[in-house]
Amino acid sequence: MATRTDRIAIDYTLTFETPFHFGTGLSAGLIDRTIVRDHDGFLYVPGSTFKGVLREQCEILERLYEAFDPDMLALTDSPHNNRIALSGLGRSVTMITRIFGSHHHPGHLFFDDAYLTDDEKEQFTDPNPDRAKEKPDGYRQLQVDLYTQVRLDRPTRTAVPGALYTSEFGVRSMDFEGKISGWLECTPIEENQDGPTYSLLLLLAGLHMIERMGGNKSTGKGKCTCEIKKLSVNDRIYSKEQWQSWLDSLSALSFYSEYGAKQEEEA
Repeated sequence: MATRTDRIAIDYTLTFETPFHFGTGLSAGLIDRTIVRDHDGFLYVPGSTFKGVLREQCEILERLYEAFDPDMLALTDSPHNNRIALSGLGRSVTMITRIFGSHHHPGHLFFDDAYLTDDEKEQFTDPNPDRAKEKPDGYRQLQVDLYTQVRLDRPTRTAVPGALYTSEFGVRSMDFEGKISGWLECTPIEENQDGPTYSLLLLLAGLHMIERMGGNKSTGKGKCTCEIKKLSVNDRIYSKEQWQSWLDSLSALSFYSEYGAKQEEEA
């Protein structure tokens, strides 16, 4: 069975249950670690960060289902290992590479930045239009809390001199809307011709696995949930019940290298 190319559009919502931090790498006044904002001063989730976290979750799943195929399992790490990447030239393309791309096989899915919902923006906008024009950042400051921390020397369990710093964190319970769109080429799952390809199934499962994002995760920050609001494949919109039923057959991913990749080589 040959591959097929699907036009994919996924709308999702990210909800943060704890404070979160996506840093700019810059300081501002007494704040050492500032958080990213868009041109209107609202917080957002960088698409590159979201893509990296999602890739990590998908890699975990692929390692699980490709555990009995050492060749495909090694190629999962190819973007992070130049030697393995070179050894994979001319060989079967992994599900991860089809979604996210690699050095030698560019991906065609685009991960947009996730922005605050309209309801969230309204909470951080001054209801007085005149005052909002004079001080546009007035209500925007309510989006963040400041946390002052000190870096500890682990062997002595004491504070490191001069290592006191202040960070901005987005407040909890904020909702962001994002989108994944583009083209995804992969092999259809043989048992379900009207269903997903192997890579699309892996992508949907990875979205469900996202649970933390951003800095300071080890201290409990960045806990979140990702909810798929809309799925469109080749302009056909699938209901939540339809695509959720696909997740019941995740075990089919273990047959990708056996039935998918080999059939592609023969095509």
